[in-house]
Amino acid sequence: MYSIHRLLWDIRRHPDVAARYRSSPDEVLDAYGITGEFRTWMKDLDFKSMYEHGVNPYLMFFCAIQLEVDRAAYQAQIRGEKS
Repeated sequence: MYSIHRLLWDIRRHPDVAARYRSSPDEVLDAYGITGEFRTWMKDLDFKSMYEHGVNPYLMFFCAIQLEVDRAAYQAQIRGEKS
């Protein structure tokens, strides 16, 4: 859980990490040691699943903004209106 939180924080705080994630997500996920379901959810930007498994919603929201996820789509996903 720490690794995914660290990645979300770094994407939020460091534009270079966000840019690297957008261009090469596997390299960034490897660098942070993200594996298993969290890796799949992060690659799919499946914020609903991450939320349901205890990922900090504050970190996810600001990470989504940095990854240029549409806010309405993000909120619909969290509410379960969109997968």
